[in-house]
Amino acid sequence: MPSITSPMTPTHLCNVMLRDVQPSDVATLFAFECDPAWCAVAMVKPRSKATFEAVWEKIFQDRAGGVGGVGVVQKVILADAGQGWEVCGSIGCRMLDGRCTVGYGLGRAHWGRGIASRAVTLLLAEGWAPLRPLHATAAAANTASIRVLTKNGFVMAERRAAPETERFLACDVVSMVLV
Repeated sequence: MPSITSPMTPTHLCNVMLRDVQPSDVATLFAFECDPAWCAVAMVKPRSKATFEAVWEKIFQDRAGGVGGVGVVQKVILADAGQGWEVCGSIGCRMLDGRCTVGYGLGRAHWGRGIASRAVTLLLAEGWAPLRPLHATAAAANTASIRVLTKNGFVMAERRAAPETERFLACDVVSMVLV
């Protein structure tokens, strides 16, 4: 698998790669999502372990169809800062309301290191998100995520108030698109 090396300072230098999410990764991803800071940045409500595992079970079932079919493309983000590959988060694409949508999340310990930017770059470069236009949504206050998307060619399509749902908190959101 190709990887991308960060041009950051040597103390933050790390390679990033994507691979298929394995069932053994789900506990780590759940731990990231349980972090109150992670939920606050993403403007989401935490899910129970049972709900989280049910979502991933469906992803594992659906992913065989790929984005061009009825399923999803879901990868785990791995980074190596010299001590071996470590699960940092996940990234993927799915069809949502008839649109190909990309989404990602990193554990808080991995924020601010350029990992998300490189993960989006890899997702696009490897053809795992082949459909265009490609859409993404971020909380308007999540400037880091908006910057990641902008670095990868996404442009703002809309800013709007989004109501509270079962999963999301009410907030202003930015819809972005890559054509």
